[in-house]
Amino acid sequence: MSSSRTVWGIGTERTIRPLWALAELGLDYEHQKVLPRGGGIENSGLLERSPRHKVPFFEDDRVSIGESAAIVCYLADRYSDRGLPMPALATAERAVLFDHIFYIMTEMDARLYTVRMHCDPPQGLSQTYGSAPVAVDAAKKYVGRGLNEAARWFEDGRAFVMGEDFGVADLLLTTCLDWALGYEMDIPDALTTFRDKIAKRQGYIQATNCNDASKL
Repeated sequence: MSSSRTVWGIGTERTIRPLWALAELGLDYEHQKVLPRGGGIENSGLLERSPRHKVPFFEDDRVSIGESAAIVCYLADRYSDRGLPMPALATAERAVLFDHIFYIMTEMDARLYTVRMHCDPPQGLSQTYGSAPVAVDAAKKYVGRGLNEAARWFEDGRAFVMGEDFGVADLLLTTCLDWALGYEMDIPDALTTFRDKIAKRQGYIQATNCNDASKL
């Protein structure tokens, strides 16, 4: 059975995640460069595969899934021999990894999307969801507390979230840091140092280029 891979989506901190994981793993794929809004989704064939009307979306010979963290974790598990190491099932290390992943997605990613929904263009979608400065300010403060918690993960001098190897938690955290920086939020020094180091990775550079919607 073919293991061909297709990614739908471009232009956001969520769509870069599967592109980055694929780059880190050295995997070929087809990229459907669909923006999160506008007629592109309807014309891409995506709705035939998923009624969510959301990008990113990933499909191969095994799965059709749309949550960016789930895509990244699936790729890391399936192609573990290529990089993005994943701890073995039912180990303490894997439990800690998923604790960090879920924290990043619920305490940072979700709150950053609240900012996106209710702040004004060009960074936000207030024309669609309504301007809500109080909600935006509260969400930014909430994210700030989450960033302080993430900075604590590096207090022992480790290079990456889980130790000495780059992995999925680092990828997800970095995209949230980039997202927060786009809203001119303050980042703890430890995370600034971490993010600047990650930004030099070839996989990050390649994925950033592939995710650049200005090239459409």
